[in-house]
Amino acid sequence: MLDYGCGRGTDVVYLRARGVKAQGWDPYFRTKQQPRSAEVVNLGYVLNVIENRDERSATLRGAYDFARQVLIVSVRVDKFDGLSFGDGVVTSASTFQKWFTQEEFVSYVESALKVAPAVAAPGIVYVFKDDAAKDRYLAGRAFAHRLEFRADLFDAFRRSARARRFVVQATTLGRMPLPEESSAYEKLIGEFGPRQRLERLTLRCIDPNAFNGSREERRADIMTYLAMLQLEGLRLPPYGMLPDAVKADIRTFWDSSGSAVSEARELLFSIGRPESVRGSGETAGVGKLLADDLYVHRSAVDALPVRLRILVFAATRIVGDVGWDVAKIRLDGKVISFLEYPDFDTVAHPALRRAVRVYLPRSDFAVRDYADTGNPPILHRKELLLRPDYPLYKQFKALSLEEDRLGLLGRPDIGSMLNWDELLKNERLAIVGHRVLFDH
Repeated sequence: MLDYGCGRGTDVVYLRARGVKAQGWDPYFRTKQQPRSAEVVNLGYVLNVIENRDERSATLRGAYDFARQVLIVSVRVDKFDGLSFGDGVVTSASTFQKWFTQEEFVSYVESALKVAPAVAAPGIVYVFKDDAAKDRYLAGRAFAHRLEFRADLFDAFRRSARARRFVVQATTLGRMPLPEESSAYEKLIGEFGPRQRLERLTLRCIDPNAFNGSREERRADIMTYLAMLQLEGLRLPPYGMLPDAVKADIRTFWDSSGSAVSEARELLFSIGRPESVRGSGETAGVGKLLADDLYVHRSAVDALPVRLRILVFAATRIVGDVGWDVAKIRLDGKVISFLEYPDFDTVAHPALRRAVRVYLPRSDFAVRDYADTGNPPILHRKELLLRPDYPLYKQFKALSLEEDRLGLLGRPDIGSMLNWDELLKNERLAIVGHRVLFDH
């Protein structure tokens, strides 16, 4: 990889120490060696500090020219205090900073490079050099179960002594070990891929039947994938270039790949019809359904009806991955909220830390931070957000049944932390872990 605008090169040193073939170039601090093309080019928090608009665009295009596969561009999308200067501000440290909104940033990159970027997170986009590379990226997101559970990958995991010890530890804890709890964690990530894949492989070893997926789930994967391609303005790759598993599924469910694409297009249009979205939400079979919203844990999104999965993906096209635990889907299909509960597994009634509300018709979003709020919203009946194969599902359900038996969940005012704590105090109860105890 090439770190374009690397400053003094600290990140390059870090990457090289971990076995990544990395180079760095900076017009002020590292000019002795000219940059060379690389599979991946990183342009990290550089555009913000360039005052001249023409130079800013030239820098973006220059970085893109060096990328053989993908350019990663990141900018700050938070606001700065300072004196107005050009299209940015001069900060208290006497430095220039250009503040982008998310929508402005994505539009700017697309306009400068004539390529639609894929949004990875607020202020971070991936710009692929060709549609095939972007297609592979989207396929990796669409086939969360099947393509990550290739037989060879699962067999290798099952044979690994390190992985077997990790599975034993997960079984003992009743949850996934944290990185600091397992000396093997980083090595397993290096061998088998990102955290989500490691979790799924581990869960499958605990329950070999978990995540096998039904015939309908496989069909839903294909529909999601095809709709994602169309949302990104991409065509289905030539049939012969598709993964064998995808080709087999298309042959099973459709007369031709063209029929599959047509059905996906119709499905994509249907997410704009509120009655269709509401029907999918009311019959989802997973998630916590309220009058106008469906709440679902991140681990269960792949079990949603295809129409709702596409809505969640459409929202991530606007904000990327914002580190969420629960998605709140409004049943008119216009709003998706990504809710962060960092203590979801470990705390019986976790507090909401942050909510990112995405308004799809305007491609806009708003962030609300609850970290310093004295009375944040909290969760009850966590098991309703999950699939039954979630490792802690039975534990969560047992707690809800006990709280229900004690008459704690019928109150309309228990949705905030202070009210809930007051109720427990009045009832002389305490919750330790996921058990209700009488507080004498």
